[in-house]
Amino acid sequence: MFRTDPRRRRKHGLRRLVLFLVAFVLTVLLLAHVDSNAASRAVFTQAKFAGAFVNWGPTGREHTLQAWEKWLQQEPSSVLGVDFYGQTTWEDFSRLNWVPGVWKKLNSARNVVWSIPLTMKGTPLAEIADGLRDAEFEVAARAISEAHPQAVIRLGWEMNLAEMAWFAKGHEADYIKAFRRVVEIFRRHSAGFKFDWCPGWGPQDMPADLSYPGDDVVDYIGLDVYDFKHEGTVEERWNTFYVKAPFGLEWQREFARLHGKRMSYPEWGVGNFGDNPFFIQQMHDWFMKNEDSIAYAAYFDVDGAWPTQIDNGQFPNSQRLFRKLFSR
Repeated sequence: MFRTDPRRRRKHGLRRLVLFLVAFVLTVLLLAHVDSNAASRAVFTQAKFAGAFVNWGPTGREHTLQAWEKWLQQEPSSVLGVDFYGQTTWEDFSRLNWVPGVWKKLNSARNVVWSIPLTMKGTPLAEIADGLRDAEFEVAARAISEAHPQAVIRLGWEMNLAEMAWFAKGHEADYIKAFRRVVEIFRRHSAGFKFDWCPGWGPQDMPADLSYPGDDVVDYIGLDVYDFKHEGTVEERWNTFYVKAPFGLEWQREFARLHGKRMSYPEWGVGNFGDNPFFIQQMHDWFMKNEDSIAYAAYFDVDGAWPTQIDNGQFPNSQRLFRKLFSR
């Protein structure tokens, strides 16, 4: 019968114990690292979906956005702001060039999505395409680059809606040429700009893809999505008019995939239909389902053509759910 020296047995046992403890500690550290990464990623993910267009307030949108961040318990300066650069007249491009500077003065760490009109009513897109308004866009590009050199530039958004001055139907080539020309102007002022091409969701008044200006001048494929009054239950409306609608959510996802771009949602909200927490839940779930393919989302927290503000009590059920889902 083979007999083992007891001293050797104790030595081997001690070695096994040490190896076990080392393996255990390494496993704990690895799990902690994974949990830490997951927690950090979760914070980032919620913040990138918690952007907003907010009211100007007494001293500027930045202070209102800070209150929005606190309401959602987000880290300071972690969410994107949204703003609109002069939309009424060409003179606004120079007259309001101080607005980006107000953002920077109040918080230099904030990044902003700037919605830039591609033309004004009465000025055909062909004039922009031919460079007749370059001076105005130079002013806008300079002002924004000085305040937000990493800004997202949402140029000529909702071009598939007839109400927009830059409605592209019948002028698709001019829209494309104008879009590309203005991108060149902005790039001369900052190489850090990202450009968002953003139709309104659904078929609207023209096929949006006919005005796509090209992969080399687009970083994000955006979509503005609002809960409108449609027939059917909330579930039926969601599937019919949002997910599977022509130029709806599934179209956007596939179009972005084919062009190698991430998606964005620069405007979204409840309100036209009324208090609809189901819509809030579904939009949140869509964001989370596609989180790796989405650059950002921003709620339209201003009462515009219809009420959409969600933090003032007018839509209590939607408000409670929104805060629960989009808080850190």
